[in-house]
Amino acid sequence: MRHGKVMLAIVLVLAALGADATAQSGHVMRLSSPVSKDHAFGRGAEKFKQLVADATRGQVDVQVHHANALGGIREGLEMVRLGSLDFQVCGVAHVSRFVPEMNALILPYLWKDGETMFGALDGRMGQILEPLLLDKGFKVAGWWDNGFRHVSNSKRPVRSPEDLRGLKLRTLPTKVHVAFFRALGVSPTPMDWVEVYPALQQGVVDGQENPPGVVYFEKLAEVQKYYSLTGHVNEPVVLLMSRAVFTKLPGDMQAAVLAAGKQAALWQRGESQKDNEEMLKKLAAAGMQVNQVPEATLAELRKVAQKIYSEAIPDLGPKGKELVDLGVALNK
Repeated sequence: MRHGKVMLAIVLVLAALGADATAQSGHVMRLSSPVSKDHAFGRGAEKFKQLVADATRGQVDVQVHHANALGGIREGLEMVRLGSLDFQVCGVAHVSRFVPEMNALILPYLWKDGETMFGALDGRMGQILEPLLLDKGFKVAGWWDNGFRHVSNSKRPVRSPEDLRGLKLRTLPTKVHVAFFRALGVSPTPMDWVEVYPALQQGVVDGQENPPGVVYFEKLAEVQKYYSLTGHVNEPVVLLMSRAVFTKLPGDMQAAVLAAGKQAALWQRGESQKDNEEMLKKLAAAGMQVNQVPEATLAELRKVAQKIYSEAIPDLGPKGKELVDLGVALNK
């Protein structure tokens, strides 16, 4: 009898340990980020990891994979939809092939500043987009900052609209951006981010357009000479979670992950804004020719952009016009 009780006790202990191990392994999550650990995206992802661990008392371990270590953004988004990847960090343009309304956020010269943009995303715009993303298998864990995009290239500084003519630029993979740059005489060439550096290095494209933080941390100064501050788009970044994974979490863990996501987003935005200010100086110190674009040129670029708005709306999905009208109203 005593021997039986001892054996029963051992079995119960082993079962408890096994259950605990299963629970722990069940809450190991993977997060894919497209850029280096040092970038504001990478630091934001690490901050999110820490906040999730704190909020769940270590029950959820977010493993961060930087610099497309798990594959490109396109593959990452597909895996998130399927539930085989838990989180993907990406610009909203990449999500537009699932939710076309996301392209309303990146209309050229829509946002006057980041504060207005995040007020909209944390408010009414985010409320409109949330169910559309859920329907495609995505749960928003946070809206992040990337900063205003500017044009870099290896040919010449951009001081007038004519300076853009003939340039072959890697652009965001969206119809809106392709139409905008084509109207300026650019040859737009969308490609996944993982392909950009070698394409610039080999002369497949002349340039690209991204905020200073991306240009600096991705070492584009090694393959680009000119950086012109066009400020044509402020593309928000989104930390997307798999809806399939999210719905399987207990309610308290769901709440903890979302709270950590909100806190991490606020932190990341501040880091990104600081980076973009500091990186302009570092890019110039690294030998890049950084130039302000004359206001008269920016006015011409805005005119071209505004012509794209009405043309873009039919391709922005059922909620596209509502989002565009809201964005225009907020940015007056």
